[in-house]
Amino acid sequence: MASGDSTSIPGPCPYMTCPTLMTNGKVRDLSLTDFSGSFLLVFFFPEDFQTDSRNDLQELAEKIKQIKKAGCEFLAVSSDSVLVHSEWMSADKDEGGLGGEVNIPLMSDRSGVLAKSLGLWNDEEGMCIRGVLIVDDRGVMRHISSSSLPMEELVDGCLDIVSMLKKEKIEQVKGMNKGLLDKVWRKSIRPAEPLRKSLNRSTSTHEKDGKDKAEKKNYSDQTKSRSRSKSKTGGCVSMVSGESQEKADLFSDCVISSLRQSMKELDKTEVDLPSYSAGEMTLCDGKVFGLQKLVKGSGNPSLSSRSDVVILGLNLALQGLQSSYTVKGRRVEGSLTCNYDKIQFSVKISQKMETEVGESRPQLVLIQLQKVEGVRMDVTGFGPLNWIAGKKVSDLVQETVLQEIEDEMKYQIEKLLQNLGFYFQVIESVSPSLTPVGIMSF
Repeated sequence: MASGDSTSIPGPCPYMTCPTLMTNGKVRDLSLTDFSGSFLLVFFFPEDFQTDSRNDLQELAEKIKQIKKAGCEFLAVSSDSVLVHSEWMSADKDEGGLGGEVNIPLMSDRSGVLAKSLGLWNDEEGMCIRGVLIVDDRGVMRHISSSSLPMEELVDGCLDIVSMLKKEKIEQVKGMNKGLLDKVWRKSIRPAEPLRKSLNRSTSTHEKDGKDKAEKKNYSDQTKSRSRSKSKTGGCVSMVSGESQEKADLFSDCVISSLRQSMKELDKTEVDLPSYSAGEMTLCDGKVFGLQKLVKGSGNPSLSSRSDVVILGLNLALQGLQSSYTVKGRRVEGSLTCNYDKIQFSVKISQKMETEVGESRPQLVLIQLQKVEGVRMDVTGFGPLNWIAGKKVSDLVQETVLQEIEDEMKYQIEKLLQNLGFYFQVIESVSPSLTPVGIMSF
């Protein structure tokens, strides 16, 4: 297929988001996992305003109908910014542009994080290597190659691979014994009850990486006294209604956006899961992907005070998460993925009211799983499985995955609060005492 390196690396797509210039001219953050349900063809090219790149994009645009007919979405990626993408898209052809004739989403991988994770990055030149990635309809990477083939041959070769993968999937489904799987596993998958042991559980549970484990232990030690003496929310007095709700909305938006930015900067998009064994079957290489997909949860945030403490309550949601395991055994080999449309947590943050900015820091006094929506499990490559194995997987989805997500969110929020703080002023029209007026980053 390619006159270059070719690699087949089954595995979940990177969940990182990159700004993307859409065909309507708007910019949105997009991930390769956002195309679940259809195959995806991703074309990597070195840079904009280059003759070879322009020719490639124009030839790829001519193949759009053929690609869509094969049930495939498409995307092009380079290390140029979306601003450069936009200028290149609209620039006249005699100026090296595309003349507004190419309707292909253009993703910006500015730092090369995505391309590096796929082995399609040239460190010396600081740009993407010309190549393609094929992702199946479950968000699993099935083929990556760097290539110097003409675009027509490259696309035809990719569509042949897509056709083979679809045929392979049909044959797998025909050969699977689904009866016991559906009765035991899928019947057991339902939204879990809130995990009420949150703040009593060590954030270092199930950690495999020694450095992360030590770092989380330090944060756990720093906040241990908080857990013992955390403020109770009972008997809180609401502040002035309209003013309080407006500030609660503003403060909660600030916390969520700061948390999202912090996780993005740390490239914190996934969490490792512990391995399990059931009889002769082993679940290994477990991961949860998409932790940076933070949004404001349903329900209004609240801002209240008790004595000299202010308490911010908010709902935090994670959208479009996916967990996966590789399943191995003497007679079993396959993969397991579980998708969640939405996981929502209830969060409460408190801080002592001080006249001087920075005298105290916010404390996390509650994080609790509130609800889980849209749980879907997909299992491939299995023969008949016993009830014990099915029950183990059900327990995994109900307890381990959700608890690991909660532990990671607790750790990330506590880490963020080390660098944030409410500041207060006396506003006579609201209260003769100190009133929270904003959040400061340290």
